[in-house]
Amino acid sequence: MTTYLGEVRDGYGRHVGSGLVLDEEGKLLRLLEVGEALDEEKQLQGEQGDTIRGVHIVPGLVDVHCHGGGGTSFPDDIDESAIARGIAAHQSAGTTALLASLVSLVDPLPAIKALVPFCERGELAGIHMEGPFVSPKKAGAQNPAAIRGANPKELESWLRAGRGWIRTMTLAPETENAAEAARMLLSYGAKPSWGHTATDGATTASLLASTCKAADELGFSGLPQTATHLFNAMPALDHREPGPVRELIQAARRGEVMVELIGDGVHLAPILVEDVSTYIWTGTDENTTTPLEAATPRRLPPSLTVAYVTDAMAAAGMPEGAYELGGLAVDVKDGAARLAGTSTIAGGCTRLSDQLALLASRGVLPLSAIVRAMVAAPALGAGLVGGKNEASGVTLSFEEGSRPNFLVLDSEYAVQAVIREGFEL
Repeated sequence: MTTYLGEVRDGYGRHVGSGLVLDEEGKLLRLLEVGEALDEEKQLQGEQGDTIRGVHIVPGLVDVHCHGGGGTSFPDDIDESAIARGIAAHQSAGTTALLASLVSLVDPLPAIKALVPFCERGELAGIHMEGPFVSPKKAGAQNPAAIRGANPKELESWLRAGRGWIRTMTLAPETENAAEAARMLLSYGAKPSWGHTATDGATTASLLASTCKAADELGFSGLPQTATHLFNAMPALDHREPGPVRELIQAARRGEVMVELIGDGVHLAPILVEDVSTYIWTGTDENTTTPLEAATPRRLPPSLTVAYVTDAMAAAGMPEGAYELGGLAVDVKDGAARLAGTSTIAGGCTRLSDQLALLASRGVLPLSAIVRAMVAAPALGAGLVGGKNEASGVTLSFEEGSRPNFLVLDSEYAVQAVIREGFEL
């Protein structure tokens, strides 16, 4: 039996207890009530056990946009040992549920087929396809030779190979057959994620609306769409043509889309992450209402439509140097990954717990909001809970008898312990 002491928050960020007691099988025996303390010399019912003292206990983090880590690139390194190494690099830092992200590939089938067994074993929460149906004008670190218009027949072959584990797919609203591709994704239980786009606000608004309509017609369960790393690889806000950023932010305030923000201090200024998050959350109060009270079958309350992601590539958890992403050379220097010889950012170098520490230490956003944006929002927005292929590694609430996922953090938000499915990593 092991007792973990610290201020416990659930996946919605709410303060729910002062500790967790797990038995030898990794099952939760008891959630200690807020303010309750155990005697240092005695454990539950007088039995001996270990005690781990922290300051904060938060659910395992959920990263729904991650291209690799530990030296592994999920689009490039598809042997089992490499994939396992990439997953471990994030799990060891507290990301207990992870989507493996691909990039624009001429043929993504080998990578999809290599990742599916990890999903079926519960080691991955699913797959995110970033491209190839994106704008060549906003390719970012995507290989221009692989980018193309949406081909429904090709897309269906990938979805079938994914066996229900493809959760999201980045599409540009202006790509050929975008609406048809979005509808096909929904019909397979996946979601379009709008991004890597050079389009205008009107086109973005039209696709957002048509996707909501398609979800209603199909009876799709859950939020029908997300947005890939808001601001990055899309036109900047302009005072005369606000573009897709404005439409995506407003849709998030309506509960129609979950937007990703990369809070690593490289992709976006932290102050912008804080400002946009606060704006979308305006008028919501997770402390006085049940977070899902305002949900409808295909919408979420605004408190759950902002998710922080890493966009991590192989260098996450590794020294700086030369790496690869989607067949393109990447140099990592001064904490930033860029396409070799250019200023183009090529993914992230952090793990989610790094971002948690960065944002929490700034003191602008409360820990409750940061946790919500790293657990409940991505889990619900990307469709990881409920349904046939429910993901392992996700804990939204601490239920007795369950095998929980959580982190123990110290006063500086550094990770002291990671527990996944009831067992310490």
